[in-house]
Amino acid sequence: MIEELHIRGLGVIEDASLRLAPGLTVVTGETGAGKTMLVTALQLLIGARADSTLVRSGEPAALAEAAVAPAPPEAAEWLNEEDDLLVVSREIPADGRSRARIGGRLAPVSALAEVLGTYVEVHAQHEHVRLARPAVQRDLLDRYAGAPHERTLRRYREVFARLQQLQTARDSHEQDARERARELDRLRAEVGEIEAAELDPDRDAGLERDLEVLANAEELQRASWEAASALGSEGAGDPVGVAIAALRRPDVEDPELEELRSRLTAIAAELAELAADVRAYGEGAEADPQRLESVQQRRHLLSQLTRKYGAELVDVLAYADDARARITELTSADADAADLEERCARTEEEVRGLAQDVRRGRRAAAEQLAADVDQHLVDLGMPHATLTVAVEPQPGGGLAAHGGDEVTFLLAPNPGEPPRRLADAVSGGERSRVALAIEVALADVDGARVLVFDEVDAGIGGATAMAVGEKLARLAAGQGAPRRQVLCVTHLAQLAAFADVHHVVEKGLAGGRTVTTSRRVADDDRVAELSRMLGGDATAEAGREHARELLDRAQRRRAG
Repeated sequence: MIEELHIRGLGVIEDASLRLAPGLTVVTGETGAGKTMLVTALQLLIGARADSTLVRSGEPAALAEAAVAPAPPEAAEWLNEEDDLLVVSREIPADGRSRARIGGRLAPVSALAEVLGTYVEVHAQHEHVRLARPAVQRDLLDRYAGAPHERTLRRYREVFARLQQLQTARDSHEQDARERARELDRLRAEVGEIEAAELDPDRDAGLERDLEVLANAEELQRASWEAASALGSEGAGDPVGVAIAALRRPDVEDPELEELRSRLTAIAAELAELAADVRAYGEGAEADPQRLESVQQRRHLLSQLTRKYGAELVDVLAYADDARARITELTSADADAADLEERCARTEEEVRGLAQDVRRGRRAAAEQLAADVDQHLVDLGMPHATLTVAVEPQPGGGLAAHGGDEVTFLLAPNPGEPPRRLADAVSGGERSRVALAIEVALADVDGARVLVFDEVDAGIGGATAMAVGEKLARLAAGQGAPRRQVLCVTHLAQLAAFADVHHVVEKGLAGGRTVTTSRRVADDDRVAELSRMLGGDATAEAGREHARELLDRAQRRRAG
């Protein structure tokens, strides 16, 4: 709740503080005393537009600040863990931009609405209040509809979120289709080029050697013929043969000599075999222009492949494997597209079915809510006013996270008049009473913990005023929910009699200037204050008796 409200330099208020309490607090005072400035201060603290004309003449700035406890969950980022009290303020310079603070820290004005916008609800005259917003009306109707409807709505939101994900994936898939087709064409061409080369790292490893041999075939033939001739019988082999014959002539059996003879024989055999091999090599190194051209083309092909796909042939082959895997992935994407489209269609059908269930729940709740509000309007002195809660499909049958409906609160204030939107259907005072009727009907579902009503009693009196007071008290009691704090600015004693706390705003002179002060009416003084509000003498016994009667009636009605 708001524990304390402090105002300085705002309108006729020089400096005033109000300590507030749970339950129903009424603020009374003569016209022009500055009661409405209290409401204005609260509006500023929930992010309303600031106007330098609000600054009291001669003051450098106006200030509105409030202490809230416990702090709303939305204020967590502005507080330390040990903080249990939230202080918010709004300063309006006489010349310059307003400044907001949350928890003592400078904050954008929009943050005030985020922190207190759902916590404090102000119903002021001549203003488009929160209850007139379609989104708020839809949310309140959903909460009024109860737990089964909430489960249906939660299921709808889950499936709708899944549909959005599927549609995003499908749209992305469609946008990428052309790029995938280009990539497929490129990869298939590259794989085809590599496969056509029939690469064999082991076989192709000797390509450079083959090329060199073919390029020098004639020279290799001449060298081989010369070497074979030198190793043959007319070359190196002839002296070896002479040496063998020489060592065989002595008929001496000497192991050392036998060893020499054996070595010479082996050399002769090796020379003969070597000569044959050299001759065969020369014959094999035959000049082949066609083979040479083929090997050169092969080397050029391999050079192109390694330049494009990898430094080595094994890298080229690895690139081909990766490309084949990517081709498989891209090819399967077409099947994925069909699957995505089918899943989107199935999910959209489910979403539309759930949207119909949500609409049925809303329409059933709308009838009951309208009936409840109409009964409260009768009690509040608007017996001919009729609320209609319209639940219609969105234009074009579109769907959103909240469903497929537009929810609109419409009011026909008098018989024969067509229903119109709340913001346009009634005057300021009537609008406050309509808001009160709706708030009471929604007492167990509306999340606002602080409700402010300005001049809710405009144009009423007598029994109707008592009914307004009773409903405000009921609204403050919470009807099983955590107790609310209701602040009401009023002129009527009948309404003030229901208050848990009564503040009086008084206007006076100080230093030749009009100033406004506030005081809390002690319980013992309430009879005198109500008597004064009734237009009588606070000390006259007749007026005091009337005031006591009002208090007694209010207490009995509250108890009932």
